[in-house]
Amino acid sequence: MTQDDKDRFPDQIEENDEQRDSGAQAQDVADDARVRSTDLSEDSERGGRPNPAQIIPDDTPDLVERMEEMNRSGRIDNDAFAGEPQMDDEEDFLGNTEDEE
Repeated sequence: MTQDDKDRFPDQIEENDEQRDSGAQAQDVADDARVRSTDLSEDSERGGRPNPAQIIPDDTPDLVERMEEMNRSGRIDNDAFAGEPQMDDEEDFLGNTEDEE
């Protein structure tokens, strides 16, 4: 590239904000994730005294604890679907899947 070409096409990094992608590159995101995993403020350990006015008690298992328990036990917890119709297409093979009311 000659000097005339450089004068005609100035460095667009300073002119174009979209070209400044600091923090959006994969290595930047990976570095942030690596640092966040060691941040003690993100620990999910429970502690302290229970709050009697608390709506959901601290000893209630959260989503992660329920997922880990399902992995350990090998049993899928379908409590979220309690009372919902099964709508199973295999009733001939499995039998009646609807709860009798």
